[in-house]
Amino acid sequence: MIMDHNFIASEKLDKSEAQSNCLDTKSTGIDVEDNGHGEDCKSTGIYFFPPLYAKRYRLAVETLTKYDIKSVIDFGCAECHFVKHLSSVSCLEAIALVDINKELLVSKQKTIAPELRHFIFKRKNPLHVSLLAGSAEETDSRVSHFEGVTMIELIEHLYPDVLQKVTHNVFDNIKPRLCLVTTPNSEFNVLFKNADPNKFRHWDHKFEWNRAEFKSWCEEICRRYNYIVEYTGVGLLPDKETHHLGYCSQAAVFCLNHQRVFSQSLSNEHFSLCYELIAEADYPFEKETCSMNEKIDLEVKYCVQYLASSLRKENSGNDEGPVALQISRILYFPNIKSFFDEDAVRESLHRCAYQISDDQLIVYVPEEENDESDGNTEEEQCVAHQVCQDYEMHLESWD
Repeated sequence: MIMDHNFIASEKLDKSEAQSNCLDTKSTGIDVEDNGHGEDCKSTGIYFFPPLYAKRYRLAVETLTKYDIKSVIDFGCAECHFVKHLSSVSCLEAIALVDINKELLVSKQKTIAPELRHFIFKRKNPLHVSLLAGSAEETDSRVSHFEGVTMIELIEHLYPDVLQKVTHNVFDNIKPRLCLVTTPNSEFNVLFKNADPNKFRHWDHKFEWNRAEFKSWCEEICRRYNYIVEYTGVGLLPDKETHHLGYCSQAAVFCLNHQRVFSQSLSNEHFSLCYELIAEADYPFEKETCSMNEKIDLEVKYCVQYLASSLRKENSGNDEGPVALQISRILYFPNIKSFFDEDAVRESLHRCAYQISDDQLIVYVPEEENDESDGNTEEEQCVAHQVCQDYEMHLESWD
């Protein structure tokens, strides 16, 4: 079972007493914690597939991707299973997995290493993963500039005073561009054949909020720290008669309400190295082999070839000799227009040995370059294919 071990206060509940005050989830068959087993229960007809923990991870992955988050801290990482999902997020470049249970992190440190699949299907950009022992009540200078924070099924394990400190640290000190929080929805518990609101899903839960309580906590964060929030969740049952109870696991996506002005060097001065590094890993990625000019020339050359080929097809009855092409038309390609002006395109055409008119407005494409794919290397064709796709999406901009 994956459970968030973070931030257990020194004054702990007696485990046996706490267990008597929690739901008998084995009899319900619900994976209310991240065990991924026993999702089906014939006696209740309630099950989740994929398991609830997988649904939460998927929500986090989709959210990080949607907002193009480059770096994320996962507080309460516990057994580090989430990193297997996070490593698939293409926009991520840095992941910090943080938990207060050092002994558990040491035992799970190999989990963060790249797998065989990561060497076969390499990422397009670098990814650095660090495993850190520390408390979410404090900010380490190595992660103070991170853009995103996830707290998946964590806050319900915190006593109120600890939760208040964690909330302040995340939203005031780190102040991420995005923060995803998930926590049990207590209204859903009646479906576990449990009418007693005092019984929790797990012995270590300090509270379980209904939707109104969760919303109140979220709105206070927005008011105090200048965030906006969107509510969602995972774990709706197919039976629409239960939908009034909400999601099994409710979630909030916090977004900073303004574009923060950030200086990493200045920010790091306010924080120390308060986390202990347990392990770190770098994932393999496809390294660039072309210089900047070579990449520019590849794209410009393909644009010229593509346009020349199109003009030859339009004038199939007269396809002899070079094609006269207006240089300005090359700028219709989004990959060209976004980064280069007409002078840069001309410089590239000269490097590619194209003949250009005296007034520098026309490029002449020889007949042998009619087929844009001839002689291209695999890398060139990859670039060319993307340029072609982008261009075809913007054909209406020609005229």
